[in-house]
Amino acid sequence: MLAKLKLAVVGLGRVSKSHLPAVRELSDKIELTALVSRDAGKLELEAAQWEGVKTYTSYEDALRDPDIDAVLLLLPHDLHAQYSIQALQAGKHVLVEKPMAMNVAEAEQMAAAAESSGNTLMIGQSRRFFRPVMESIRRVRANEIGGLININALLLAHMDKPATDWWKDDSKIGGFIIPLWGSHILDYIVWAYDKMPVSVYAQGHSNNPNWSGEDEVAISLNFGEGQMANVLMSFNAGARPTDEEGLTGKRIWSTQNSIYDRYLIGTNGLMHLSDEYELTLNGEKQAECGRTNANFTWQLEEFADAIREGREPLASGREIIRVMKVIDACFESMRTHQVVPL
Repeated sequence: MLAKLKLAVVGLGRVSKSHLPAVRELSDKIELTALVSRDAGKLELEAAQWEGVKTYTSYEDALRDPDIDAVLLLLPHDLHAQYSIQALQAGKHVLVEKPMAMNVAEAEQMAAAAESSGNTLMIGQSRRFFRPVMESIRRVRANEIGGLININALLLAHMDKPATDWWKDDSKIGGFIIPLWGSHILDYIVWAYDKMPVSVYAQGHSNNPNWSGEDEVAISLNFGEGQMANVLMSFNAGARPTDEEGLTGKRIWSTQNSIYDRYLIGTNGLMHLSDEYELTLNGEKQAECGRTNANFTWQLEEFADAIREGREPLASGREIIRVMKVIDACFESMRTHQVVPL
């Protein structure tokens, strides 16, 4: 029997509630060895749910622990590069939440650290890991709609107040709707085409005083050879609530109260992804799945299996540099009001 991957989870904020159940579900492949947080109270509460787990308030101390093989980094965006590089240089494998980094320069430093250390770097593009999404990519690769010529993505959601305080700070989040949600949509588009766009044009505005970054965005991607993609995203699609939490219904991350669609147009067909939960081809249902957090389990399993098999994981650091280049181009286009060549 192969040894379990000994994992440290770094950061016990909001998103850890999606990742930690996945760690427990994969107990045959992964052992939660340590929890790391500067908040001793959170550490104590979470550690009580696990048997024999170590706790660290110092990240550096955790990296010196020879019992830890890998780290799962659940941190504000401005810490992704620093913490990933530290771990890779300390001989640990890294799975870091999306977006990969604050910019492509940081992303390239992370990929270089993985290359030089020989350790695995995977980015948490968790919305890839749904059966309908995977099936849509398989069918694109099989030319089941002919040649792909256009992807239209639409996200209409409502958020009045950020779910965590650091989202308010552009220096920690690097924008707003683009890193929070656009990083998923742009990843899907680049993944589907499996190449970089030749140019990007983006418009973005901030309409809500509760944060400084963009909450209304339109992006046009030109892939050349008659291929394109268009993205429309809004966090203003609804009346502002009066409740203290500031959110309409469930938080946006469930997308249960949102409109989230992707239409893939080919030379001989149309595929429609309704959220991540249903795929239709020319109007006929092809795949569906329940509204669960199982994608975090499948993502973590891919990380562990890639390490065990000595291969590059899906959504590796090397691959996701492409997405960071597109995100950087979006912000440059928004700043200059110009088409940005890539």
